[in-house]
Amino acid sequence: MENNIYTSKDFATDQEVRWCPGCGDYSILKQVQSVMPEINVPKEDIVFISGIGCSSRFPYYMNTYGMHSIHGRATAIASGLKASRPDLSVWIITGDGDSLSIGGNHLIHLLRRNFDTNILLFNNQIYGLTKGQYSPTSEQGKKTKSTPMGSIDHPFNPLALCLGADSTFVARTIDRDPKHLREMLKRSNDHNFFVGNLPEL
Repeated sequence: MENNIYTSKDFATDQEVRWCPGCGDYSILKQVQSVMPEINVPKEDIVFISGIGCSSRFPYYMNTYGMHSIHGRATAIASGLKASRPDLSVWIITGDGDSLSIGGNHLIHLLRRNFDTNILLFNNQIYGLTKGQYSPTSEQGKKTKSTPMGSIDHPFNPLALCLGADSTFVARTIDRDPKHLREMLKRSNDHNFFVGNLPEL
């Protein structure tokens, strides 16, 4: 497919975007929609799969195939899809609670297998959708509805987990730096996941 067949508007749906005012998820959505025309993949070959949480509304807002799945299981569902349809461009949308708590084990095994998928982990350090429980990445001492005296847990390090699971591409960016965010999305999409990861025959 040639460049510039699509524009970012081609990837926007007619659904009302429902996040809290000022949430960084709006910026992430806009950057993903702006990058999609540049990856040169037909819309019908792009799939967004999410779990549960604020970030997981994402498939509703992308004019591609998508699935809003169950809590912590987006990585498992995406693995099955990619195994059966390796030709698809599969994007996993998840949050810190969704993927690092209930879905932690699924995430680890997806990473170590290095399926050719893209994982966007929105880390807002709290269970935002349910309005205030602390998450695995909440800072120590965080006062929430579930930790009114302050969390005693040490926060989880998502990048250390990804590196420890031998993921071949790991990047960190921020919603307030759209240029860097777009660059990381493109690099993730372009990453050759097979390099150095093929078993010896």
